[in-house]
Amino acid sequence: MVELNSEQRDILRHALGYGRRTEPGWRNHFVTGPGTTDHPHCEALVAAGLMTKREGSALSGWDAVYTVTAEGKAVARSKTPNVF
Repeated sequence: MVELNSEQRDILRHALGYGRRTEPGWRNHFVTGPGTTDHPHCEALVAAGLMTKREGSALSGWDAVYTVTAEGKAVARSKTPNVF
């Protein structure tokens, strides 16, 4: 069992668009890079299998693009998303 901190939970939900429109899941990406506060959290989510990582491009400012996996989506939807 892995326990998520509040920042990791928020990253999953933000990546999926929770709180942005009426229906979550309208998006699935999170862009960040080394030196930011979100980067280590995204790397931990990749290690846990809740996100995947794709190398950045000019569109992302060369920062990596993280995508929520099916398991990550289930965690984001869960009533108790801090533990899976």
